[in-house]
Amino acid sequence: MMKIKGFLVLTFVLCFSGLRAQVSSKKWDNVLMISATPAWSVGWITGYQPDVAGGYTEQQLADSFRLSDRKLQTFNFNLHYSRKVNGFTHFVTGLSVVNTGFTRVKDGDMFRYVVHPDVGINPNLVSAGLMEVQYEFRSTYAAAMFAIEKRLDGSKFQMQSASMWYQIGVLPALLFRQNLQIHTVGFTLPQGNDFTVKDYVANTVDTGVVLTPSQAIRGNAFVTAALRLEYNLDPMVHIYASPRVMIPLLPSNKGVQTYWSPQLGCELGVRIPLD
Repeated sequence: MMKIKGFLVLTFVLCFSGLRAQVSSKKWDNVLMISATPAWSVGWITGYQPDVAGGYTEQQLADSFRLSDRKLQTFNFNLHYSRKVNGFTHFVTGLSVVNTGFTRVKDGDMFRYVVHPDVGINPNLVSAGLMEVQYEFRSTYAAAMFAIEKRLDGSKFQMQSASMWYQIGVLPALLFRQNLQIHTVGFTLPQGNDFTVKDYVANTVDTGVVLTPSQAIRGNAFVTAALRLEYNLDPMVHIYASPRVMIPLLPSNKGVQTYWSPQLGCELGVRIPLD
């Protein structure tokens, strides 16, 4: 009985060693890449639509937005496939969920301040201590990745158990959600302190104020560039970190402001061979 157990253990060890040798000899021609990207987006405003009849000018909007706009932290999720073209070049394609936007902060005097047309004036709202309203302009896209990547540490210099790559690509994207998220700090409204509303354009006419929903741009594309540092954690798994910049080719929205949302992030993921 002990001989049988010893034989089975030896067989398992030999099979496992053979499998590892087979995997280690793989050339990683076809690779699955799974990753998430913590990112920071900003609002780049290229146009304004002030309510002139209501007493606002384009310069007033530009000055106000410049002082109150902040970056927005988001996360992207990626499922990509990499195909080796040659020893130092890969073609990459796949799907991504891309989240972009920016934050606008209102602080200071809150007495009779209209947080949003859907909220109106809260008679109980007074200025006391730290009080902020954070307006988060958020857009979520379904995107397809098409990119070429090349190895930086070539045949003359290669790092042990690691490699460096640069990537250039484009992501055609389709918008499937865009909203304005309001978050209050230091006070709570009847709607709560974290809720979603529509983004409006206000125009004053003889009969009052007319509200028109802002125009979301449904189709967009992002040009992307990245630098990837890959570490051979195991013959079957590589891990990597990849600083990435994404520049939209079209604005995200046209309303009181026409804004674009470029993004800087760091993609963190794993690479798994499919051969």
